[in-house]
Amino acid sequence: MLLPTHLLRSSALDEISGFQVWLKPENLQRTGSYKIRGASYKLHQLKEQGGQHKVIAASAGNHAQGVAYAARELGMDCVIVMPERAPLPKRRATERYGAKVMLVGDCFDDSLAYALKIAPAEKRDFISPYNDIEIITGQATLGWEVLEEMKDNPPDAILVPVGGAGLIAGVAAIAKQICPQTRIIAIQSSCAPAFLRSWYAYRQKSEAVLPLDVPTQETIADGVRVRHPGEICWHLCKDLVDAALQVDDVQIYQGILFLLEQAKLVSEGAGALGVAALLDPQTRKKLHEAGVKPGSRVVLIITGGNIDSLILQRVIERGMSAKGRSQTIAVRVKDEPSQLGFILDFLRHHGASVLDLRRSWKTQPLISDFADIEILIETEDDQHGKQVLAGLSHEAKIHKFELIQEIANPDNLNR
Repeated sequence: MLLPTHLLRSSALDEISGFQVWLKPENLQRTGSYKIRGASYKLHQLKEQGGQHKVIAASAGNHAQGVAYAARELGMDCVIVMPERAPLPKRRATERYGAKVMLVGDCFDDSLAYALKIAPAEKRDFISPYNDIEIITGQATLGWEVLEEMKDNPPDAILVPVGGAGLIAGVAAIAKQICPQTRIIAIQSSCAPAFLRSWYAYRQKSEAVLPLDVPTQETIADGVRVRHPGEICWHLCKDLVDAALQVDDVQIYQGILFLLEQAKLVSEGAGALGVAALLDPQTRKKLHEAGVKPGSRVVLIITGGNIDSLILQRVIERGMSAKGRSQTIAVRVKDEPSQLGFILDFLRHHGASVLDLRRSWKTQPLISDFADIEILIETEDDQHGKQVLAGLSHEAKIHKFELIQEIANPDNLNR
């Protein structure tokens, strides 16, 4: 049922990070994520135990598809409960795998409560996304594959994206048995840092009840947006994790863009957490402090690639903007073709690609001799962008047009 997802070397990340980097591309796994591992193992166990052959799960994403696919392959009746606002592509994918999809509530918690409520009434086994020892065992196969493929030269560190902590519990358990010196590094979104805060509280011998329940915020890494790690997961891995780090959404955008351009891999937000960590100098410094020294052999788990195409488009724009490769400039020109033509020629001759442009009516009267134009450009990097803007500002004084402003957010062209 599972596909082998062989490790990929990343010389581009080697050069940037100073580590020797391997990628574990679970975005190429069946259903597009590692979640099929835990789901298939759990359902196999139920079938061997003579279970009811009827299952139910609550999920708006990868767990839903993993359970639906495994149930279809094993001939089990499957119901997936999703929030009413679950993305249409994920709903359709889950239905294509043969599951009955029920839309209940405004958020995952509403869907979860409903699934737990009807499971006994319909005599269905509830399949947890992470807080289940058999789910964790299934996820551990990912760690085993990494260590088997690198058995001659084991990894010095494995960076694991963390939400509910099922994946890191499985990977840490198998890794520390086979290769105790391998460091296990938890990577979280700064918008959903429950595991990180719990781990630090545990290290500081806090008297708080652990793991902590920490409210979350909207994040591109929605696959790890969990406010309370699983109790079973936590107790399995709290002493096996060597460090816990976090990255923000801007860094994740750059991680997704890097994988797309440099590794030719499509990753969802959660899948790019490890790459985002290595691209950031401050996070690399924290890895050094955690004992992952320059030159170390580091494995990054790309947990999934189920990202909506429209969101991916916006992520690419945001990622390019954050790296200084794209920006929107606004100019005020006389309402005649020659001035705009001069500006476009200037940009072309100075190596800036025009991605989009439009006339803006934000400030000028509807009838005027002047026009405000917003132009989205792509440059090689931040330094090149500054050079282009400086040159354009100089030309504005000579050719009598006005450089109004630089607009940081390229989304302004796509409202």
